[in-house]
Amino acid sequence: MSTPASGAASGFSPVDNPVSSDFSALASHMNACQRSRGRWFTLRATLESLHAMASPRIVTTAAVFAFCALGLLALA
Repeated sequence: MSTPASGAASGFSPVDNPVSSDFSALASHMNACQRSRGRWFTLRATLESLHAMASPRIVTTAAVFAFCALGLLALA
């Protein structure tokens, strides 16, 4: 099994070194986060929070929308 110079110096191969693999995973995650913050990030975040709020209460949300629609029709 061949090991790179840094692995040979520390006595561990990069595969066996959990700090190195954690650092690689963190770096990958940070790069993905940075790429995801594009032009539509604010809109996407707002829609995700609205979805998270409305999803557990789908029946109540539908009833509120129906009530508002009936109210607007009554005013028209």
